[in-house]
Amino acid sequence: MDLVNQLIGWVGAIGLLTAFFLNSTGKMSTTTKSYIWINVGSALLLALNAYHLNAYPFLVVNVFWAIVALYGLVRTK
Repeated sequence: MDLVNQLIGWVGAIGLLTAFFLNSTGKMSTTTKSYIWINVGSALLLALNAYHLNAYPFLVVNVFWAIVALYGLVRTK
């Protein structure tokens, strides 16, 4: 289970960093649904990883990140 949790954490981290990189280099706008979904999914994966590690501050940050991203998704309709 530890390997699965690490994999979940790495996928989440790579997702967030990829979205950040693509936005910073002008290849993806923060207003696109794909950018927002990457943020939602990645933040939830990182939150799950933090929960399993009992890293509650990290859990709170990523749950908040996912909620804000979902709010952005609702606003882009």
